[in-house]
Amino acid sequence: MFPAVPLPEGSDVRIPVDATLKPGWRYDSKGRVFVSDEGRRFRPGAELPKQSKIVYKVPSLARADVRKLSSPERDLQRYLQVILPPGQVASEHVEAVRHWPCIAEAQVGPQVSLP
Repeated sequence: MFPAVPLPEGSDVRIPVDATLKPGWRYDSKGRVFVSDEGRRFRPGAELPKQSKIVYKVPSLARADVRKLSSPERDLQRYLQVILPPGQVASEHVEAVRHWPCIAEAQVGPQVSLP
């Protein structure tokens, strides 16, 4: 196994906040709002820096009908990443994401290294 090598200074790679939705919640990327099965809505706008993006880890499952998915696919459907703009540090925003009503858990994404 090769030792880990840190990314070069000035690299464009950003460390995200990895998050898991609570069961019964989904993220509407067009409306930029979280929506529960009961119709509750949560808009995280002011809690994130401008130009932040929230994306599903498996976009194809995010669009799928939950009734047609297997149990593991339904689990994978709940995983998100909060991509912060350049210059922002995930560890400074992870606590805010943890307190969103739609989030079951959140943590700073892994450090990236070159092989």
